[in-house]
Amino acid sequence: MDLEVRHLKVVCAIAEAGSITRAAAALGVSQPSLAAQIRRIERLLGGALFVRSRQGAAPTALGEFVLARARSVLPGIEAIQRESALHAGSTSGRRPLRYVATPGPLAVGLVRELQDLFPGSRPTLRTEASLATAAALVASGQQDLATGTEFLRPGAELPADLGRVTVAVEPAFVLLPATHPLAARPVVDLADLADADWTLPANQGNGLFEVFSEACARAGFTPAVRHDAEAGAARELIADGQAVGLGQATFRGTPGVVPRPLAGTPLRIRHLLLWHRRGALGDHAPAVAARADRVYAAAVRRSPHYLDWLAENPSVVR
Repeated sequence: MDLEVRHLKVVCAIAEAGSITRAAAALGVSQPSLAAQIRRIERLLGGALFVRSRQGAAPTALGEFVLARARSVLPGIEAIQRESALHAGSTSGRRPLRYVATPGPLAVGLVRELQDLFPGSRPTLRTEASLATAAALVASGQQDLATGTEFLRPGAELPADLGRVTVAVEPAFVLLPATHPLAARPVVDLADLADADWTLPANQGNGLFEVFSEACARAGFTPAVRHDAEAGAARELIADGQAVGLGQATFRGTPGVVPRPLAGTPLRIRHLLLWHRRGALGDHAPAVAARADRVYAAAVRRSPHYLDWLAENPSVVR
């Protein structure tokens, strides 16, 4: 019998549990089966690895040596096992790289970049309206990577198991009907929209309602949110002259809808990249973030209204 990775995991499990009985329960095997397995490993290595007593199992000198080597070797082996899913094609039986995104400039563009970065990974895209939902899917291991947007506000938290990178921070723009009197202005004061009917999406766990309400209060009014509509319907309402709304600075142009910056930049949007710290992408986060930066830069170049704003405000946002 040759020494295998599973043998090292057994040795570590017994040391961490402090007894063969508790280790067996943690590994989901019977106590006699695990006891027999550790005896075979000890015969292979030429000596006892643990001293058994009523108090449990304590490593011998040989056991301490094997544990030290196992703990240095196993993380690298486990990383290979995790990351192989990023490079193995569907014909190998491996699952694809799972990517979830909320609407924004990174959502679709990053799919091609992931395919290029991890050949054979065949990334899949799932869209979610809610940042909280997308984050929870990554935290639970149901998705490998997420991109999403949130409105900057104090005290915002995401699951602790998630690694995160801020790809960009941009201002929120007001979206006006082309026929609106304020559409001709280069910059709009939020207070001038005190009498407007607004359309906003349902609560998406991204801080929109909190920061929008606070900004309107500072401007001296309570907003009349008449319509609760998703992005496509909201744009139709705005283009039809029935409401005004909010959008990202990298908003793609829509006939009949005019994006305008708000005076003083009262609302800012953060674009996030999220991954599980112990997931397959943990060691590749810098490379993925660089690709996300490239996708975002391309979105900025497609947004003439934002390029104009950046020329006037080069140091206001990242």
